[in-house]
Amino acid sequence: MKVGDLVIVASLGEIKAYKANPRTPEAEAGLKPNEIKLDFIKGIDIIESHRKLNDLITGIDEGIKKAGFLNRAASGEKHNLKEEIYKEAVKCVAEDIDLLINEFGDKKVFLSLPQTIADDVLEQIKNKNKIFRLVKKDLLKIDKNKLLDEFKPEILK
Repeated sequence: MKVGDLVIVASLGEIKAYKANPRTPEAEAGLKPNEIKLDFIKGIDIIESHRKLNDLITGIDEGIKKAGFLNRAASGEKHNLKEEIYKEAVKCVAEDIDLLINEFGDKKVFLSLPQTIADDVLEQIKNKNKIFRLVKKDLLKIDKNKLLDEFKPEILK
């Protein structure tokens, strides 16, 4: 990782973006581009994943539930509701990652997604060609100083 690279860590509920900035004057001058620190630049909460089933199926009127999320609750398709919520959350995550890459991804992009959702999210990302390294781990709760080690190639770990 070098100065100017973008690091994105995401899950279905949250996204955090960091920019690799110089740690020393030599790194700032371009003499030692590997001496970097990560600075937090943007955080996004994915609202769709935090919604509860009761919030999606709104109101009870004469014992019949009105259509809420995607207008499917009243049509007898409640069994697909969890799957629809998951698909919507994956789509939101992919769109937000694309926005971050467009806004801050001038150089290499390092992306971390949990193993369980990584393939589904990658399928919907439009800027796949800008992603330099993908780590299939949930790194949202890891300290940003330890995050650099997680993106090193396996040979160097």
